[in-house]
Amino acid sequence: MMRCLTLTKLIASTAALTLSSALLANDMIPGKKPDAPILITDATLYTVSSGVKQDHDLLIKDGKIAAIGQDLTAPTNATVINGEGKHVYPGLIGLTTTVGLVEIGAVRATRDMAETGRATPEVKAHIAFNADSEIIPTIRSNGITHVEVAPTGSGLNGQSSLMHLDGWNWQDALVKKGTGMHLRWPRAGINKSFWETRTPKKQKEDNAKALKQLSDTFEQIKAYHKARSANANAAIDVRWEAMRPVLDKTMPLFVHANDYRQIESAIHFAKQQDIKIVLVGVGDADKAIELIKSNNIPVVFTSAWGHPMRSDEGLDRAYKTPAVLEQNGISYALAINGNWNVRDLPFAAGQTVAYGVSPSTALKSVTLEPAKILGVADKMGSLEVGKQANIVISQGDLFDHLTHKVDTVMIEGRSIDLNNRHKQLYDKYSKKN
Repeated sequence: MMRCLTLTKLIASTAALTLSSALLANDMIPGKKPDAPILITDATLYTVSSGVKQDHDLLIKDGKIAAIGQDLTAPTNATVINGEGKHVYPGLIGLTTTVGLVEIGAVRATRDMAETGRATPEVKAHIAFNADSEIIPTIRSNGITHVEVAPTGSGLNGQSSLMHLDGWNWQDALVKKGTGMHLRWPRAGINKSFWETRTPKKQKEDNAKALKQLSDTFEQIKAYHKARSANANAAIDVRWEAMRPVLDKTMPLFVHANDYRQIESAIHFAKQQDIKIVLVGVGDADKAIELIKSNNIPVVFTSAWGHPMRSDEGLDRAYKTPAVLEQNGISYALAINGNWNVRDLPFAAGQTVAYGVSPSTALKSVTLEPAKILGVADKMGSLEVGKQANIVISQGDLFDHLTHKVDTVMIEGRSIDLNNRHKQLYDKYSKKN
């Protein structure tokens, strides 16, 4: 009986593994490099860097934008795309995502976004990136061509990387590794939620302990690098070795912090440690305007659809925060944390317009600003001659739920298959009697 039961479990486990493997993979074939130039004619170009250009042409050669203007002559053998009545944008960039790291939240075997321990700076997220994820086609068909994949967890999580969304594997999809080191800032204040079992006193003690541990960790990192500088033969610790770019200011520290006290503490810490930081989350950005502005800290705002952080706040506070940032001259990037929901990035940007952000700033927040933060603004983020031809063509306003209809996406001039699981299911069930 035990043998039968064991065999039954083995068969069930094998079937579950096979099913989860199937769920992890899409069958879209990455686009091929075009063997001829591509000319988009008579379109509305949203260049980001030099405004909106009506009835303009855009020429693509060797995966890059070769020319922008009116009445451009099509090169010999060029593929011509009639852009009349269409809108052309640079590909959108999603920041601080777990795209390709998580497939099904409820299935542990498909979650590879965090390591154990509170200090794992040596972790590189791109190694775990699943280029065959079923989620990826649903994201890129909405105009997102690139994502920053970042580890999660608590404490010092590890390094993020920039990936494009049409690769055979992670090696093919990798655009830039080491775009940032990610740190979840210790909690500030008292959690009064019903599920919190600790007393206020215990919470304060734990918060102070976490800050002390963080400070001690950085002192340990500095001591390690001082010892390594004095003796090249000293023992290597891969964790602290990974922190060298942060100390050298060649890699920013992405600090995930929402509460004003966290933001204030993080900025003070960065100045004390003499490191470059990027603030992520920043739900209380409107309360920290002067602090952020005076220290020239890049901001990644992730709460475009956020709930009020406190019971006495207005329901639309998070919706209005990007406009407050713009009005105060603070550049920001807009992001949506997670994986599948990253596809809604253009609509999140569109909503900020409804709450006071200028259309040009909204577009910049999901294109050029993310590119600047990741250190790739010389390659992408706007429609400019010499930059990569990461192009999105929509029949209507890309940021409008009603008119948004993407019919072409290119990554470095390669046309991308826009089919996905959602469209397949729609096609299937639309035929049901």
